[in-house]
Amino acid sequence: MFLSGAAGVAGLASLPGAGAVGSDSAERGGDSPFEDREEFEATTDEILSERIGDDTPGATVAVVDREGLRLAKGYGVADVETGAPVEASETAFSIGSVSKLLTFTAVMQGVERGTLDLDADVNTYLTDSAVEIPDTYDEPVTLRHLGTHTAGFGALVNPGMVERAADLRSLERVLAENRPERIRPPDETVAYSNYGAALAGHVVAQVHDTTFEEYVQSEIYDPLGMDHSTFNAPGADAVDRRASPHAPAGDGFEVPERVHINWRPAGSMTATVTDMARFMRAHLADGQLDGATLLTPETTAEMHTTQFERHPAVNNGGYGFWEYGRPTEDLIGHGGATLYFLSALVLTPTHGVGVFVSYNSRGAGSPGAVTEELLREYDLGFEPQSPEPLASPETKTRAERVAGEYAATEEYASGLGGLTSRLGHETVAATGDGRLTPDDERTFVETEPYVYREVDGIDVLAFDVTDGAVQQAHMSNAPQVSFEPVPTAERQNVVAGSLGVPLAGFGLSTLGYGGLGAWRWWQRRRGVSDGESEESPEPAAEMADFDAREEFE
Repeated sequence: MFLSGAAGVAGLASLPGAGAVGSDSAERGGDSPFEDREEFEATTDEILSERIGDDTPGATVAVVDREGLRLAKGYGVADVETGAPVEASETAFSIGSVSKLLTFTAVMQGVERGTLDLDADVNTYLTDSAVEIPDTYDEPVTLRHLGTHTAGFGALVNPGMVERAADLRSLERVLAENRPERIRPPDETVAYSNYGAALAGHVVAQVHDTTFEEYVQSEIYDPLGMDHSTFNAPGADAVDRRASPHAPAGDGFEVPERVHINWRPAGSMTATVTDMARFMRAHLADGQLDGATLLTPETTAEMHTTQFERHPAVNNGGYGFWEYGRPTEDLIGHGGATLYFLSALVLTPTHGVGVFVSYNSRGAGSPGAVTEELLREYDLGFEPQSPEPLASPETKTRAERVAGEYAATEEYASGLGGLTSRLGHETVAATGDGRLTPDDERTFVETEPYVYREVDGIDVLAFDVTDGAVQQAHMSNAPQVSFEPVPTAERQNVVAGSLGVPLAGFGLSTLGYGGLGAWRWWQRRRGVSDGESEESPEPAAEMADFDAREEFE
């Protein structure tokens, strides 16, 4: 049974689950940017009406400000086969890698209590665990590296996915059996790592002598009143009103089998949008909510502040959070994508505003586009720029110097992952007049030596150049990775995409399961059917994290 695109946009008033919830049904005063609540809700409805039925059968949205919950609303259906509506306070969505924000919040709670040290060798917390990080380099991997994705791990192709909850294994086991290679010294560059986030969750569990799921329940969910959130698989707790996964089919959507994530701290959380609103409010209120303390104000600010700088002209990352929008805007957050769900969370601490949007399908659109449009509508960020080109006789020479083929720093060691990585090389072209075109639609002009800003957009492309040679490139819209020049011998005759196409807006902000389709194809070729689980995964060199050119979490 399919939901046609036309049926899904037949007017927001008629959409199932279109009612808002929250204690703020009346307008409130103060310095909120959403003074006229009815107007704000109508604007949000209009933005979602263009997407329900086309991009996704269902969505859930929450907006908070300093005064509390401004809007929590469900749109469309949670399941196209049953027609069950999305209800903001009841329907839980898989939020993918937005889960990492809770994982790294848990790490920082341990730091506050003195049970964890961001700069200690993580192996000091793994003495009673089967998980161990090899001493490939003199510098050890620390929790600081895990939270900034600078540990230097290689990527893995196998995302630890299973189709039956019964086939989920302990976090300790899947981390021990799927360890990636250390391909760089720590603190050298950013390279997004789901393994690193899962490892951080395991460390939290080890030092508190509990499971990761139990820790989050007692130290985050319970204090904040997040009663409809879990890292567990369906059936393991009371959170059972979950939106069904959907995949595009014809002019509508179908319901595939649900899949489960073994690397749970990296992306297995499901939650209602009202619960996510409480988490956002706590982070926007210096770690406090309704008398409960999630973190101290100092620790909260540390998580929100740049912790590793790729380049001063582009967005970077805090501890667990990524910076978004124009580099001068105060926007942080995280995206998330599983095989069939997409999510985006953005905070602007300066304005005290948070937005969370989740879809129950991976269609043509992204919830990140919703957050961008909504925040831009209220002058809270994502404002396009009109850069003034640098007047320099060397502009053309510099553009030609940086033009070429690049590969993301999230590298695959070998096997299918290596093939996937090589086919994903990206190109930057010089137009001959000093401008750059990372794709066919966008143009960048140089505003300072080796720094290029998008014309009528928000992105920035910056290059590290030493003695006339490019060392790395950094895309502002892709804070989770950097890019390195591809040696001539490794360049492709046919490039899979151009730099910028998969990186616009939240395109790379979520990183993820891009390699999953290839992984499943590979497993079938090896004779492993979709319904079977692998008791003994392949060596780490053949496994892999999620492809940096798609969304995870």
